[in-house]
Amino acid sequence: MNTNGNSQTEKGGGPRKGRNRNRNRNNRNSQGAKPNTTDLVDGGEGKGHSKKRDSATLSNANGNTETSKRICRTYAKTGACKWGEKCRFDHVGGEHHHPSSEKPEQETTTPTEDDAPVTNKAHISSKKFADLSISAPIKRSLAEVFKYECMTVVQAETLPVILRGTDVLAKAKTGTGKTLGFLIPAIELMCKKPSNSRSIPCLVLSPTRELAMQISKEAVSLSKFLPDVRVVTCVGGTNINRDKTNLKSSTQILVSTPGRLLDHLANTDGLGNRLGDLKTLIFDEADQLLDMGFRPDIERILKFLEPSIGTRQTLLFSATVPDSVNEIAKKSLRSTFEFIDTVGESEEQTHMHVKQELVVVPQANVATALEAILARETGSPAYKVIVFFTTARLTGFMADLFNAVKTKTGYDVLQIHSRMSQPARKRCSDKFRTAKQAVLFSSDVSARGMDYPNVSFVLQVGLTERAQYIHRLGRTARAGKRGQGCLLLTPYEEHHMMKVLNDMPIEKTRLELPDNSVSAMGEAMSMVANDKDLRVSASAAYRAWIGYYNAHTKKLRWDKRDLVEYGNQWALEVGLDELPTFEKKTVGKMGLKGVPGLVIEARNNTAGGRR
Repeated sequence: MNTNGNSQTEKGGGPRKGRNRNRNRNNRNSQGAKPNTTDLVDGGEGKGHSKKRDSATLSNANGNTETSKRICRTYAKTGACKWGEKCRFDHVGGEHHHPSSEKPEQETTTPTEDDAPVTNKAHISSKKFADLSISAPIKRSLAEVFKYECMTVVQAETLPVILRGTDVLAKAKTGTGKTLGFLIPAIELMCKKPSNSRSIPCLVLSPTRELAMQISKEAVSLSKFLPDVRVVTCVGGTNINRDKTNLKSSTQILVSTPGRLLDHLANTDGLGNRLGDLKTLIFDEADQLLDMGFRPDIERILKFLEPSIGTRQTLLFSATVPDSVNEIAKKSLRSTFEFIDTVGESEEQTHMHVKQELVVVPQANVATALEAILARETGSPAYKVIVFFTTARLTGFMADLFNAVKTKTGYDVLQIHSRMSQPARKRCSDKFRTAKQAVLFSSDVSARGMDYPNVSFVLQVGLTERAQYIHRLGRTARAGKRGQGCLLLTPYEEHHMMKVLNDMPIEKTRLELPDNSVSAMGEAMSMVANDKDLRVSASAAYRAWIGYYNAHTKKLRWDKRDLVEYGNQWALEVGLDELPTFEKKTVGKMGLKGVPGLVIEARNNTAGGRR
């Protein structure tokens, strides 16, 4: 069997007839395969499974057809099938696929959320999952699917308390096993106290689509031997009608981002009532939920969930516990909740021990400096580098710029940001996660929650907040592994950033820059004015640059004229030969009306602007 799932082929629309088909059915039944039910429905889409149309044969690595495997095409396409273990077809492919013949991505016997084996045991405890008072199917998943024996420190400290039914506010860093720390008790409660078929007993709120998908994947794996547990993921950027179709079926675990959940609570009939008997409410990365401006959404969601406040268990997991998290805790947790600090003062200061450097260059040299730093970091045999930018548009433009001259730099640049579609972001995220050598340009969509193993270097470009700086830096040096960080600034950003990071072990270094006339970035920027795609990308990045720094003029000690002057310089320095235009209403909303230097878009003109 080709475990990559790339050899799925359709042979005559279904399995062979006659004795071969009967033999295959008998083989499956003799091996304890899924029952051959006759009234199956195709993944909640309203189509019946057809022996001829809804299964496909699978070829092995040598190209030979394995006629003993019939594949559920719904699962292969969507990663979900409402019939779960009861489906008579094999669940191969799809984003949540965990075939029993394959090892999970993590092949170590000790758990971590990274996709690589743990080489440092600092996060692993001596306590075993087998000693927990949890249901046998969950223990079986932990042993056979995850291949885990011992708990992480976070799991060992939180699971006993949560399994007692206590509300918990847990301070826990990403990458230390906290996802299983809240999923195990939630699924265990379903086993002990089953809800009626229309209720949704568990709701998980996640700040990002990628993290929501990751949580769902772990939930599916953990409930592998509990066929009645069905996981549904609802996130922005995906088809909301497909969500509604999936939610029509029995749902035990709903993983969602706040905005999409509110859409469904307002527009999906009966969802509020189905959450009225909620058994477990989970906030993952609670501090990031609030940092990203979701507080009004969370407060509205809590009002919808008020009927369950006296009976549900609420769990808040957060890397930090600022006042905003404490305020949400007071509104959502019962007064008897317990605070569990799995970070501690010494562990919380891990970022203080990561080697960090500061590079300050004139605005015109930022792209060339970035090229020089990446040339240094990609020179080693194994590297995984994440570069964070201030906006999604700037992330996309810089990725386009580097990829335009990749034959000269010697590497491809992956990109992930909020302007990309969800499938595109997932493909990029998966590719970076599994790569041995890779460079990823990202906006803050990857700053928290997503687990990328073996990140060797984190580079942050431009002005940011202290908390965000630390969260980004936390992508490297995870689970006891080594890593380094760098902050690339312009002179006008240096004063504020060094003020907010004055206690950090950041060493300012000098960087030898190649001349623009011979550098890869010099060549790329010379292409911008005449390359339509680069010009459009640069124009969007310029508008985003103005919008971002407009919100931070006080930190930079700028007035509006300074903002426009520096922004216009940036546009011309990256290769645009004329300034992009702004819509009149946009200028008004940003408070820039009447500021000289901005080019206001004429009616029916979207092509550009003038100097």
